[in-house]
Amino acid sequence: MELLYNELRIEIFKFVDTPISIALTNKKWYAISQDPQSRADWLIFKYGHAHALFHAVRLGNSFLTSEVLHSLLSKNAIISRYFIQRLLMHFGPYDEKLIELKIEHNVNQVDFDRIRAFQKKLSSPWASNLPLPIFTKLITAGYNILNDENLVIKGNDMELFHFLSAGPLVINQEPQKFFQSLGEDLIINKKFVPFPPRPTRPKPTHDEY
Repeated sequence: MELLYNELRIEIFKFVDTPISIALTNKKWYAISQDPQSRADWLIFKYGHAHALFHAVRLGNSFLTSEVLHSLLSKNAIISRYFIQRLLMHFGPYDEKLIELKIEHNVNQVDFDRIRAFQKKLSSPWASNLPLPIFTKLITAGYNILNDENLVIKGNDMELFHFLSAGPLVINQEPQKFFQSLGEDLIINKKFVPFPPRPTRPKPTHDEY
């Protein structure tokens, strides 16, 4: 009977908007919230296979563990070349000292104060707090799943998609160009999926103007 209850809890867990809200209810729900399979199911149910890994990385090291990553990949969460490209770009923190020195030597004091105030409002970049072992596993999984030893990781598949989908062409030329260019490689072989749109930034208060 207890096994049935746990299965029901795992199923219910998928429908929760924020796992922390139910994890604090009692020990049983907390255990469910820590279970890698439950977390993977929640991510896929909430964000779909295409964006589950993006949001797993966004949630950071308090949510994405090696076991959760393994569960996501075993449940066919999509890892694309574009995901790998962005992951390499955003991994790790900024060098705050270098930023300060650049600001100090290139702007006057008024601009310096304004830029520093703006910096404090910025959130950490996506993937900046990802643990190195998770980062390594994601990169390795990308190479293995995409099966490409010469993976173009310094490119930008979003820009490539724009040009291959006839972005620069006039409308009446687009359909033919689209099917000629995209074909299997970018979408099927490289599993291209654009990242989800960024959340709308809250409207600034009076003090922020």
